[in-house]
Amino acid sequence: MTTLPPPTDEIARLVDLIGPEAALRLVEARGGARVYVCDPAAGGAIVDIIGVDATAALHARYGADTIKVPIARPWRVLCYLAMGMSQEAAALKAGCSRNSVQRALDKFGHPDGRTVRPATSQLDMFDKAG
Repeated sequence: MTTLPPPTDEIARLVDLIGPEAALRLVEARGGARVYVCDPAAGGAIVDIIGVDATAALHARYGADTIKVPIARPWRVLCYLAMGMSQEAAALKAGCSRNSVQRALDKFGHPDGRTVRPATSQLDMFDKAG
């Protein structure tokens, strides 16, 4: 599997608890909603989404309670880019605009470490004509 980028502050606690792959599946399926953390042996919607082990980790931490799942859009964008998606495809999958993708890249950098924007703007080429 693709190595996912480090979590943003919004999702860090969840990633530390259940791992990045399970956290990504959870925010994709239930981001922005409250989810009941059931006993993993009893099964339930959350077990279907993230699996028994991740549900057991959530249940050990929160018990049989509801948790609010963050939307974590910037981290999701970075994950999709790390998986090789284009910026346009990442925006569509994360449910945001291309400008939101650019803001995430400006704030956190590209997951593979490359520079996202050129060091100079294209208008500089007109100033150097001569």
